[in-house]
Amino acid sequence: MADRGTAEAAGHSHRCLGDRRCDAAVRCGDLRDAMSTVIVFDLDDTLYRERDYVRSGIAAVDVWVQWRLGIHGFDATATTLWNAGRRTKLFDMALAELGVTADLATIAAMVAIYRDHLPRIRLAPDALAFLASDHGFGLALITDGFGAAQRRKVAALGLTRYPFDPIVYTDDWGPTFWKPHRRAFDAVEAVHRGRSNRFVYVADNPAKDFLAPRALGWGTVQIDRPDAVHPRVAPGPSYCAATHIRSLRDLTQQRIEALFVPASLEVDA
Repeated sequence: MADRGTAEAAGHSHRCLGDRRCDAAVRCGDLRDAMSTVIVFDLDDTLYRERDYVRSGIAAVDVWVQWRLGIHGFDATATTLWNAGRRTKLFDMALAELGVTADLATIAAMVAIYRDHLPRIRLAPDALAFLASDHGFGLALITDGFGAAQRRKVAALGLTRYPFDPIVYTDDWGPTFWKPHRRAFDAVEAVHRGRSNRFVYVADNPAKDFLAPRALGWGTVQIDRPDAVHPRVAPGPSYCAATHIRSLRDLTQQRIEALFVPASLEVDA
């Protein structure tokens, strides 16, 4: 696996490539007229900050811990551990820090509270601006994770106000079909068959997000938000996105068209 410096260098390389393609795309405006494009979004750390969901969930569990166990300080303890990089057995460790040895039933109840809580999250400002704009693209959404929790996120973010077609919850088919499995991407293509022939996937995690859409010939865009939860290091070249952005404000018509410039035009550029 590449180190962080290598990944950042690769990101800059992708961005330079995108810039060269943009020049060619400007000269090929007929491509946009001839093809209908669907922008397919990931959810976590793409349309909102996943850290906000984690904080919201920990706060919900804290209320339960105070009520059921009579323990105070869980929120601050768990948040400190999470910020320090503890991602597994977080609840066990937080209770241990507070002098409590929890049984399996208690931990299971805490996990259920976390997954079932009504999250206090909001769209990133750039995501809100893009979705509310007259961008002219079709929209779809593919999201991994426990289905009930992802549906609550979608509701809390107000995403049903926007014309996402479809919203795919990969957990509806079971964890086997979470990304990088291609089933969700095939499902999006099936919905748009006959009316769209270009697809772009915008997501944050190269470990799972881009392998399948690349194999299907989609355009791929990695968004690199500050403080993203997952490392943004690709396991290998086939996992890399075609281009990188730091904000959805950078997801311009020109940049999207550049993803589909034929290789011959790119060379001529």
